Amino acid sequence: MRSTPLLSLVLLGGCVYFNAMYDANREFDAGVRSLQDQSTATARVQFDSVIAKTGRIVEDHPDSKYADDAAVLKIRAELYNQMWESAIATSVRAEELAGRPADRALVVGLRGVATRELGSYREADSLLTIGLAGDTDADDRALFLFQRGLARQGIGRSDLAAQDLEAAASSVELSPEGRLTLSVALRDIGEYDQSADLAARLLADAGPDPRSALYLHVDSLTALAPAVVDSMVAGLLDLADMPDTRRAGFYYIGGRARLEDGSEAEALTMFDAAVRQAASSQAAADAAFYAIELRLRSATAPDDITALLGSYAVARRSGSVEIREHSGRWERESRDFDRLIAAYESRGASAAEAVLRAAEVAQIGLGSPALARGSYLLYLDLVPESRWAAKAIYGALSVSGHPPDPAWVPDRGVATDDELRSRLEQLPLDDPYRLALEVTSDRGTMADSMYVLAEADLRRRLDEIRMLFQPAAGDTTRTAEPDVEPRPAGGDEDEEEL
Repeated sequence: MRSTPLLSLVLLGGCVYFNAMYDANREFDAGVRSLQDQSTATARVQFDSVIAKTGRIVEDHPDSKYADDAAVLKIRAELYNQMWESAIATSVRAEELAGRPADRALVVGLRGVATRELGSYREADSLLTIGLAGDTDADDRALFLFQRGLARQGIGRSDLAAQDLEAAASSVELSPEGRLTLSVALRDIGEYDQSADLAARLLADAGPDPRSALYLHVDSLTALAPAVVDSMVAGLLDLADMPDTRRAGFYYIGGRARLEDGSEAEALTMFDAAVRQAASSQAAADAAFYAIELRLRSATAPDDITALLGSYAVARRSGSVEIREHSGRWERESRDFDRLIAAYESRGASAAEAVLRAAEVAQIGLGSPALARGSYLLYLDLVPESRWAAKAIYGALSVSGHPPDPAWVPDRGVATDDELRSRLEQLPLDDPYRLALEVTSDRGTMADSMYVLAEADLRRRLDEIRMLFQPAAGDTTRTAEPDVEPRPAGGDEDEEEL
């Protein structure tokens, strides 16, 4: 009779034993894979198909030698789909069909799982105890221990519950799939230390594969208990004779744990270690992405962005579409910022508006508040009487508390903010940016029109600056930034020019 674990509704299938059950078994295994990939909607449809196919065998051919196995598979699929009452009804029928005592004990244990989910803890305790008395395999035994532990928690027997949960977690005979399932279940009830212990054993054997269900589980555990995962990683990194790619993966997991715990400097150290350990690995690509994000967030001077341009080639190799898309967007924005600063540095105050646009790129595109603050303040220092001064003042105030590198732009914090507000008060009342941002009602269409015109003039000014560096460009309707070569990026020959 087919026997598989059912831990926290994650049931794992075995081999196909009977040709008559081939389709049902194949659909069941597909449903398990879908759950491991976190495709729950797909899994539900697949388990519905299993229920229909096995139901026909049980109802239409109850005398068949396949009927008892079909009934058990039907129970498992119903448990997957949280059909507790149906699973109980099917288990009664399966007990009638079971030929061996061990098979009857298995069916009764599965009924105990559904009964516990319905909140009948005392009855579930009795049914699961019968299941444990049978000759079940290691995975089902761990399942029944786990479920009985939860049932005993429900009736207030925390001492016995702890014994069952500990016994389930220490079942060394569990298959890797069963161990993962139990680790997930322990995570879901808040037993993070035991969950991490099981996950560590799996990671030590298999390593972190970003495409695996184990990797997704560890990522979820990291969000819930970063300190526990950090401790787990420390133990894994102490293991000897480890491939570089696996060690890089552990550094990456450790970086994520420290990031979740708020230790950004330590997280950055771990991410950098992952890249150094195996730069071509998937773990290094993901680590490079998070390192870029941290460095963008903490950037305080233009050179911080220039130094990052060589890191994007590593992050672009990630297997995650989301990471590749974010990295691509950050790279484009970083190069835009770099070009804008290069335009200003080449032309001085005559290209000051490039600095104003660089501030917006830093604030909105890169998420670098200190870099934006410095760019706004620099622009106000270059052209204090600019028609776009109000725009820069509002921008600088919006990122107050994020001082730039003092060697680049001085910022006296509150005193600087007070000066900025004073400058706002001295601006004409009809300044388009004052009208647009300060007046909340009854300002009329004229204020909006003035704002739109001022923004259009700024775009034309940026096009003029771009033309200084690319005189042959004839399309002045473009809103792109100055098209100059980026400053040296640190020697990455794989960089793509925009």
